[in-house]
Amino acid sequence: MNKIEEMKALVEKLNQYRDAYYNNAESIVTDHQYDDLCDQLEKMEKETGIILSNSPVHSVGYEVKSKLEKIEHSHLMMSLDKTKDVNMLRKFIGDKDSLLMCKMDGLTILLTYEDGELIQAETRGNGVTGEIITHNAKAFENIPMHINQKGHVEIEGEAIITYTDFEKINNLIKHEEDRYKNPRNLASGSVRQLDSKVAAKRHVRFIVWKVPAGMDELPLMSERFEKARELGFDIVPYIRVYKENQNLEEVINLLKEKAAYLSYPIDGLVAAYNDIAYGLSLGITDKYPRHSLAYKFYNEEYITTLINIEWQVGKTGIISPIAVFEPIEIEGSIIIKASLFNLSILKEKLGHPYVGQKLWIIKANQVIPYITKAEMVNDKWII
Repeated sequence: MNKIEEMKALVEKLNQYRDAYYNNAESIVTDHQYDDLCDQLEKMEKETGIILSNSPVHSVGYEVKSKLEKIEHSHLMMSLDKTKDVNMLRKFIGDKDSLLMCKMDGLTILLTYEDGELIQAETRGNGVTGEIITHNAKAFENIPMHINQKGHVEIEGEAIITYTDFEKINNLIKHEEDRYKNPRNLASGSVRQLDSKVAAKRHVRFIVWKVPAGMDELPLMSERFEKARELGFDIVPYIRVYKENQNLEEVINLLKEKAAYLSYPIDGLVAAYNDIAYGLSLGITDKYPRHSLAYKFYNEEYITTLINIEWQVGKTGIISPIAVFEPIEIEGSIIIKASLFNLSILKEKLGHPYVGQKLWIIKANQVIPYITKAEMVNDKWII
C-alpha cells in the first residue's frame, strides 16, 4: 500500500473512531492512541503535501449558501456521442492506443486548484455555464483539499454515491414513499444543496475521468490519470486497449466486474484516445467532441413468470420484498430473484402481484437483476 492509500485508510479509521465517540458515546481507542494516529496522519500530510477533504486533522466547517452562483467554464464541458453497438466501439478504437473506462452515473464536476489549494468546484450545467458548489465539494469524502502541485490545475470527474452508501441512506428513512429512487438522482441533489452538511451526510465521492489543465508535460491520458492518483484522487476504473488487444468483450466484462466490486454506479463505458493532442486535433461536431465515444449498456429485457414474493430482513432491520420467478438465463447467469426494495416500488412495478404474473427483467449495469415492468391483471389470485 502506497502512502496515499495509507492516508486514506487512516482517515477512514479515525473518522470511524470519531463517529463512535460523538454519536454513540463509545470509545473504541484511548485518547492517547487517537492522538498518536492523528499525529501520524499529520506527519504524512506534511510529507506528501496532500490533505484529504475528510481529514480529522483539518476538520472543515460546514457552510450554508443562500443560492448557487453561476459560472462560465474555462472550456466546453460537452456530452459524448453514444452507441449501443460494440462493433461501433471497436471501429472507433481502430488501431489507436485508447483507454476504455467506466462511464460513471452521477453529476459531472470540475475542480480548480491554484498552487495546490482547491479554490473552486463547479457543475457541468449546460456545458458552457455551471453552478459553483465549492462549499459542497469540501464536504465530499475523498477530494484532496490540498495537492502537491504548483500552478493552475483542473480536474474533471463525477460526483457519485455508491450503491452501498445509497442503500444505507435509504434504510435510515422511515417512510417508504420518502426513499430515494437511485444513486444518480441522490448524488445530483446532494451536490446542489445550499447546506454542505447535507452532502457530507450522504457520502458523496468524486471520481476523476479527465485532467484538462495543469499537466501539459504529460501527453497521455493514462499518464495524467496516474499523476492524479499520486496526488490523492480516486481514478475511474480503466483499461488501456491496443490494436493487438482487441478482445473488447473481455475488457468490457472486466470493467463491469471492477465497478460492481467498488459499488460504483455506471451506465456504460467510455472509449477515449490516449494521445490527448491527437484527440483534440480531431475537433468537434455540432454536439460532440471526436476524441471520445460513450458505449451505453443495452439492457435486454427477458420475460419470466412470478412464483412468489419473499421478505428479506436487512442488517438494519428493514424488511424488503423479493420477487421470486421462473429461472431465466441472462449473460450466462441463472437468475431467480430480484429485489423490489420496498412496498411502494412493489406496488408501482407489480400492482397486485399474483402467481403466474409476467415479469420483464433486465440486468441493471448488466450486473443487478431488475424488474422493469409487469403484466397487470386484476382478477388473478393475489400473493
